Amino acid sequence: MELKISVSKKNEIERILTILELGMLTALEKGSIKIDEAEGYLFNPYTVDYLEKLGLNNKVIEVIRQGCELEDVESLFPQKLRSAIHRLKEETMNILESLTAPNLPTEKLIKK
Repeated sequence: MELKISVSKKNEIERILTILELGMLTALEKGSIKIDEAEGYLFNPYTVDYLEKLGLNNKVIEVIRQGCELEDVESLFPQKLRSAIHRLKEETMNILESLTAPNLPTEKLIKK
């Protein structure tokens, strides 16, 4: 089984990534997922490199880069993890609000 998610417009890619970042950070904050899972899905160096090659918004990519460091925060400064996640979440919300909203209707994310 395979599910393909496809977005072709740069501003929509940036918005979808930012929404994914918010979802991951919220799930981390609530304890619904572990950092390892978030790293597997999104917060990893491969994703950072790939998105940089696409020339996407540096602020969107920086959230992912900082998400890669959450495991270090957890192991070195566990008492600061919650505030680090909260700070990243607030930063991500600000980024989302600054990105241009797409023209509606948007293209469907899930395609056959």
